[in-house]
Amino acid sequence: MIVADASPLIVLAKLKCLGLLNGLYGEVLIGPVIKSETIDSGKAINAPGVEQLEAALEAGWLRTVRLTAQERGLMQRLTRRSRLDRGEAESIALASGRDLRLIIDDKEGRSVAVVAEVEHVGTVGVLLEAYLQQSLDLGEFETTLRDLGRILWLSPAVVAEVLRLAREAKT
Repeated sequence: MIVADASPLIVLAKLKCLGLLNGLYGEVLIGPVIKSETIDSGKAINAPGVEQLEAALEAGWLRTVRLTAQERGLMQRLTRRSRLDRGEAESIALASGRDLRLIIDDKEGRSVAVVAEVEHVGTVGVLLEAYLQQSLDLGEFETTLRDLGRILWLSPAVVAEVLRLAREAKT
């Protein structure tokens, strides 16, 4: 089980790779703000990939959960004390409150997750995990990483390092 922020869900859905999350982690939890940002807003603008998010929700492996009072309190503190938006704060609070790993790409969100002692991974890390667990072969991994770079900015150093790790793991 893992918690997901909006950006990785949107990006993986656009790449038609959302199902990797189910294979890697089983259930994926999101809060109401993330559901609104991804599915509700996505449907309103007919965003590419929104149908995958809806299907995952219907299948039950993507689940919207209500935050506990303690998680809501942390979310409010995070939004007041940082530049995080409500969705990122919600995701960090949910992962922290349930002691779960978080998928998040936003740089500030990742920094706040470190301070909150929330284990996290980015979309690139998810793709690497999928390759290492043989959900993607090396060619699929490299192609998906290239396609990801067309959707969201990736540091060349990060791309080089993740490709090195994948190729080393193959040998």
